[in-house]
Amino acid sequence: MAAVLVALSLLIPSLEAQTGGLPERGGAFRPGTRRDPGPPAPKLADGTVNLGRVEKGKGAWLPGQVQDYSRVLKDPAKGIPYMPWSKALKDYRKNVTESAEDPQGFCIPPGGPRLHTTMFPMEIIQLPGQDRIIQILQGGAHIWREIFLDGRPHPKSFDGLDASPTFMGHSVGRWEGDTLVVDTIGFNEGTWLDMDGHPHTDQMHLIERYSRPGINVMHYEATIDDPAAYMEPWTMALDIPWGANSSITEYICQENNRYQDNYVKHTKGMTGTGNSGADSGHGHPAKGTFNGEWGSNANSQDAVLIVMDWDGKAITGTINPGPDAIPITKGDMNVADWTVTIEAGTGANRVVLNGKFENLTWLARSIAGTYTRGNQRGNFKITRQY
Repeated sequence: MAAVLVALSLLIPSLEAQTGGLPERGGAFRPGTRRDPGPPAPKLADGTVNLGRVEKGKGAWLPGQVQDYSRVLKDPAKGIPYMPWSKALKDYRKNVTESAEDPQGFCIPPGGPRLHTTMFPMEIIQLPGQDRIIQILQGGAHIWREIFLDGRPHPKSFDGLDASPTFMGHSVGRWEGDTLVVDTIGFNEGTWLDMDGHPHTDQMHLIERYSRPGINVMHYEATIDDPAAYMEPWTMALDIPWGANSSITEYICQENNRYQDNYVKHTKGMTGTGNSGADSGHGHPAKGTFNGEWGSNANSQDAVLIVMDWDGKAITGTINPGPDAIPITKGDMNVADWTVTIEAGTGANRVVLNGKFENLTWLARSIAGTYTRGNQRGNFKITRQY
C-alpha cells in the first residue's frame, strides 16, 4: 500500500487542476517529476500529431530552466563524453566566471536544445499546407525558428551555410510515426548549451525528437553530435508541460538589458559591450582571429595577427595572413594550465610561440607569452577580435 501511495505521489496532475490557471513561465525543471499526460493528443487533418494549441486562442508549452544537462541525460550512466578542452571550459565557465558571461544574459538567443530549457513559454505552429513548422519562444529576444518538412536538403557549403552560421541553425524535419524528427546544422558558436556553460562548436549536428503522449506533456529528446567538442554523440531528454491557459506575451530583452551594463562595470570596462561578435568564437578557446603585438623589447613591438581554427584534433591557422603569411604547422593547448604552443613556418622563418591564456572570457580572451622567430626572441600578447 505504501508503495502505491509513493507512486501516486509522483504523478502530478495538470497545473491547471492544481492552481486554476497556469503561470506564464515554467520555473525550475525538476528531474524525475512525472506528469499525468491526460487524454491522447489530437491529430491534424493530415494525420500528424498536433504539437500546438488544442483550444483556439490559448495554450503554450512551459519549458523549465535546466542549469546542467548532465541532470537530464537519456543514459546517465554514460555521462557526457567530453573532450578534455570542453570539460575544462565548462568547469571554467561554471566555477571561475560563475556563469556571469552566459550569452543569454546579454540577450543572445538560446540556440539548439536550450530553446527547450529556458523558462519562457514556447509555441509550435504547424502549417501542413506549407510543409513547415514555426517554433516561437517568448524569451531570448523573442526568437523564432523555421523547420522545413518539404524534403529539402541542408544547404551545401557554397550556399553560404558554413560562411554564415546562425544561432538557430538550418532545420529540416520529418515524421516517424507520431514523432517529429528535426535535423539541424549550421550553428554559430555564440551560445552555450546550458547555464553551466557546456560548449559546442560550429560542427554541431543536432537531432531532436518531439512526441506528445498526451495533451498535457511533450517528450523532447536532443542528440548533440559535435565531433570537435565531444568524443561521441550524447542525448538529453525531458518532458515539457502544456499550459492550457498560457500564451506567449511580448518580451523584449534589448531595451532593458541592465545585466550587460552591470557586467561591464564589474570588469571595469575591460570586456567590451557584450554583443560585439556574439556569433563567433565561443567554442574552442584557441579559435578565432587574435590581434596584438610582438617584439624583442617593450619599446619595439610590431603588429601581429594570428587566425586560428579547431577541427576537433588540432589547432590550425596562419600568422599574419597575406603575402608574408606564416602557416601554422602545429598547435597544442594544455587545459591543465591553459597554456598554448604554436609552431609555424620553416627554416629561418620558423616561429614558436609559448603562451598562456590570461583569461577565457568570450568578451576579451587574450594570450600572452614568449616567442622565437629565427634568431629573434621576445614577448607577445594577442587578444581575440570580433
